[in-house]
Amino acid sequence: MLTLIAWLNLHTEYSTQVELPNIVISERGHMCQSFGIKDLSQCKNTQLMGFYNESHTIYLHANFNPNDAVDQSRLLHELVHYLQWKNSHQETCRGLLEVEAYNLQDEWLMQHDLEQRADAFKLVMLEASCET
Repeated sequence: MLTLIAWLNLHTEYSTQVELPNIVISERGHMCQSFGIKDLSQCKNTQLMGFYNESHTIYLHANFNPNDAVDQSRLLHELVHYLQWKNSHQETCRGLLEVEAYNLQDEWLMQHDLEQRADAFKLVMLEASCET
């Protein structure tokens, strides 16, 4: 995790001088409940692999492998949200926060010779959800 924090220190303007978050590895059903999704079929459709809950805890799917670069990118994505929160960006539209996290995740993946994962249409829709 420290390597990812150091990478974010170089690629964002966020202060990374923060207490490290807790990390919980959990089955998807428990993650969905913790995220507020109660319906089991809706939970399966979300394909939720991780989230940050704003109480210093990052939840990651039980299949998380800390040695797998794609899984590391998921942790990086959630660390972006953690740093956004710690740097008082919670007033920013959630769609823009997600776009930033996806873009940084993709940048990290490309630097490790891996394919980008963010869907361009999804990013546009997230940004559009913030326009009033």
